[in-house]
Amino acid sequence: MSSGPSTPSDGVHHRAHQKRHVLRHARRVDTARLPTTERRARYWIDVARAFEQWGKADRCYQALLAAEQAAPQEVRRGAVRSMSPHLMRHDRTLPGVRAFASRVGSLT
Repeated sequence: MSSGPSTPSDGVHHRAHQKRHVLRHARRVDTARLPTTERRARYWIDVARAFEQWGKADRCYQALLAAEQAAPQEVRRGAVRSMSPHLMRHDRTLPGVRAFASRVGSLT
């Protein structure tokens, strides 16, 4: 990747190697300019992954809810299912996380 301006199709998570850089880059993305609801959802999933790696379960969960709102089918993919067990450890402080985990197929 070049060090120049990013395009909306760049994955936020893959844009930088460090969590803070990912989140700093993510703040500059205008999600309204992303061309499809799937891209918006994937943007939010990438942001959620960075927050998860940073240990920010509440912010991870909020980003996943934004992804679900953008394109519900995208949160049923493996990346989100793999984040859900971590979020379930915070079910007392994250209202609705158990229902979310069920919707994405993490609870069977």
